[in-house]
Amino acid sequence: KGEAQAFTTSTGSQDLFPCEICGRHFARDVLMRHGPICKKVFNKKRKPFSSLKQRLQGTEITTVKKQPPRKNQMERKSNWRQHHEDFINAIQSAKQVTKAIKEGQPLPPPPPPSVNPDYIQCPYCLRRFNEAAAQKHIKFCEEQAARRAFAAGSKPTKQAPVSKHLHVCIP
Repeated sequence: KGEAQAFTTSTGSQDLFPCEICGRHFARDVLMRHGPICKKVFNKKRKPFSSLKQRLQGTEITTVKKQPPRKNQMERKSNWRQHHEDFINAIQSAKQVTKAIKEGQPLPPPPPPSVNPDYIQCPYCLRRFNEAAAQKHIKFCEEQAARRAFAAGSKPTKQAPVSKHLHVCIP
């Protein structure tokens, strides 16, 4: 082995020599002890640490298997183009409103609402809902429609409409 160049410290009192493996500097006597230890440490391949295994150690759960993704779920189509067109229409209608206000003209009619193709329409009230909300709503709306039909069929006489305002008579 070749003789390593000595490295003098800032105090200049002791010569330090670099380790061939890690590159750190040591005094000659310390380097003799450090060399075999450094070779042993750097030759080992460390296993990657798994905190999951560490936490599960000593419990009844030995391994956790990852569930494969479900194939049943349909991938939703991206309707970014529809969103973009709705956004552009909203901007144009806002510009028309601003222009009408500045010129003192009557306001233009609002743009028609866009229909989301992912929404499901209720057959009873014709409103639209996402899939989860539609399932709940359609059941509710069906019951309400049945009640209204039953109430309309059993009572042939009409009741007078109840006023929304409270009338107080003062004697």
